[in-house]
Amino acid sequence: MSVKRNLTLFGVSVIAGLTGVFTRSSRKHTTQQSSLPLLYSGTWTYSDHDDHRIHRIQINPDLSLHIDNHNEPATVEQINTQELVYLDSFGYHLKIQANEQRPVALYDEADNATYVLVAAKPSPKSSRSEPTLTDS
Repeated sequence: MSVKRNLTLFGVSVIAGLTGVFTRSSRKHTTQQSSLPLLYSGTWTYSDHDDHRIHRIQINPDLSLHIDNHNEPATVEQINTQELVYLDSFGYHLKIQANEQRPVALYDEADNATYVLVAAKPSPKSSRSEPTLTDS
């Protein structure tokens, strides 16, 4: 009878442990989801492999996308702590890859190329903290 009791206690403790894990992970998941746009928000630069031109990419907290001072009509297909995926108006994906702190790379499906993202320096024209890129 003590074996049966031990198995019952073991089963109850396993269920209690799993319930706690699911509860904690869903709370963490909700917090992560709400802070994800802030992980990707900011302005970065990258160098084009072909012509070595420096491009500027800005992601706003609402996840709107601007490249070289132009609004890019793109929809967010996926967002998690490792990647933000946009689908542009031509049907190509733009994938922003991140580490734990910030975006680090941009994959452009249209060019089949990956670019290293570098934090953009503030524009010398303005000492304001607002973004300097405008919609076009």
